[in-house]
Amino acid sequence: MIDRPAVQDRDHKFLTRAVEEAYKGVECGDGGPFGAVVVQNDEIIMSCHNMVLKNTDPTAHAEVTAVREVRTSDFHFPLIYLLASVPCCVICAGVQIPLVIPAIYDAWII
Repeated sequence: MIDRPAVQDRDHKFLTRAVEEAYKGVECGDGGPFGAVVVQNDEIIMSCHNMVLKNTDPTAHAEVTAVREVRTSDFHFPLIYLLASVPCCVICAGVQIPLVIPAIYDAWII
């Protein structure tokens, strides 16, 4: 049985970091107010914000950028999960399918 308060506390910490990334992206003018973190074994292994404006790349959403930055020898990501500052758009949610990311959470779940 999952201890829901412990899960929520953990997720809150990670989602807070995603929201901080969103603010960082806006402050430096890189893109819209979106942030994401990639978590493995209850540790953040990557945090990114939207880079659409900086990279002039319409696919450089925070979630996509975070997954791109995670280097792995395996194309699948079964041991990580993705947390975002807002619900994922179709592009970002679509990243989950071929990479087999088991879960994507957003700040609206807390």
